Amino acid sequence: MKWLLLTLLSCICFQECVSGLFCHQIDGNLNQIDAGNGQVFGVDGNGAIYSRNEGNWNTISGRLTHVTVGPAGVWGVDKNDAIYRMLGGSWALMAGLLKQIDSGGDRFVSGVNMNDDIFCAQRNNTISAATYDSPAYHHLIGKLKYYTCGPFGCWGVNSGDQIYFRTGVTPSQCFGTNWQQISGSLSMIEVGTDGSVYGVNSAGNLYRRDGITSQNPTGTHWTHINIMREKLKHVTTDLGQIWLITKSNKIFQCQ
Repeated sequence: MKWLLLTLLSCICFQECVSGLFCHQIDGNLNQIDAGNGQVFGVDGNGAIYSRNEGNWNTISGRLTHVTVGPAGVWGVDKNDAIYRMLGGSWALMAGLLKQIDSGGDRFVSGVNMNDDIFCAQRNNTISAATYDSPAYHHLIGKLKYYTCGPFGCWGVNSGDQIYFRTGVTPSQCFGTNWQQISGSLSMIEVGTDGSVYGVNSAGNLYRRDGITSQNPTGTHWTHINIMREKLKHVTTDLGQIWLITKSNKIFQCQ
């Protein structure tokens, strides 16, 4: 019996130590969340936009279905796939149509449209993007339902939950060179501004890509982060904190 108890305690400790995280639920309900550059933004099921400040949610004017914050600023798309950028505290309408957008690259933006076509705007175009006729987008060959970028490159998942890494991405060549398929299966994926990569699979489980360095940007393996019984649908990370959205739109903060 003593041996069995020690074994059970060892298993429990192993699961907790593997995650190394403490998570707590915070107020509110969100459909999507994004963290970057020390900021956190989110949108709820009605399209209302929020930013996190000193432990509270502040309402931002406008309506979006997806919002992103990172080195390229704060961007978002609405239910009609129109693209907006926050400039001077208000939303400026940009050219193009996207269903998902990401500003986590080195001051360039990327995203996918309703047909899963992939686009990016290089840093010089993104920095100058202040009017309807900018930025100019590059179309990447391939199909993805979600595309996200960080300091070591860009990651995406397709409609079959296959995972891909885009090689050769730079601020002046956001379109990169080739696709490299990565083992595993994820329904969404996010890259932090520190280069960390997290994803959620169709079963609502959280995974982290380990072994990522500037010399090995695709890392070595996936680790299942077993931190809660809630099924997840969205993850984002910044400054050592992980933000999670459950399938019932609850919000959790982990560190």
